[in-house]
Amino acid sequence: MTLLVVLPTYNERPNLDRVAAGILEHPFTRLLVVDDASPDGTGAIADALAARPAGGRVLHRTGPRGLGRAYIDGLQHALASQADAIGQMDADLSHDPKYLPDLVAALDDFDLVIGSRYVHGVSVVNWPLRRIMLSAFANRYIRTITGLGPHDCTSGFRVWRREALARLPIRPHGRAATRF
Repeated sequence: MTLLVVLPTYNERPNLDRVAAGILEHPFTRLLVVDDASPDGTGAIADALAARPAGGRVLHRTGPRGLGRAYIDGLQHALASQADAIGQMDADLSHDPKYLPDLVAALDDFDLVIGSRYVHGVSVVNWPLRRIMLSAFANRYIRTITGLGPHDCTSGFRVWRREALARLPIRPHGRAATRF
């Protein structure tokens, strides 16, 4: 099974090499970095990664930007690939790529698998206390309003079977240029 991981970036210069290496250490993974014209040079680092063997691809976005739109554009590009499964994760090291094999293995039984930072309490690193508190509040609020049971409703660490993701109505936003 081939997994293409969509990794949106904006000012992720300090993290990109490390998270990309963690993703690409798994022989079944490919990488698509979706950069929103990061002023810190993240896009150039992504281009350098893409120039390496099995370094992935880069989607440089212009026009309307933001995390949600980056995911939409990235997922559309991923659906146009030959990947069997498509994943998404944050570039800020809040999701550990070492769990990708477990998420992909769970696709044997599920169409969508969501990784959580809260399985064994709070397991995020490099987050300031205010971000942890905001995440905890947001998750509690979402669970209260919607009645959902999961404790990490805001998780951006997901893996889909290609066919399941293809059934979703994902619409394009803005312009993007891919460099291979």
